[in-house]
Amino acid sequence: MKMLNKVEVSKTPRWDMMTEVKKMQITLDRMYDDLNPIATRAENDAIKGAIANLNYLLMQLNNKRTGELDV
Repeated sequence: MKMLNKVEVSKTPRWDMMTEVKKMQITLDRMYDDLNPIATRAENDAIKGAIANLNYLLMQLNNKRTGELDV
């Protein structure tokens, strides 16, 4: 019974992180589209910065995936 909640360690942790980051990017893009007409410049710049940071993270994760299997 105690083994039911055990989670198997991922063989592709960077790929898993990349898929989660892509989901975050989709959410931020949707927020930007919804907020753009009514937002101040500072709010728009903040969302653009967050999107840029996620793009950078995605690039860094992808560069380090050489040992992982391609899914």
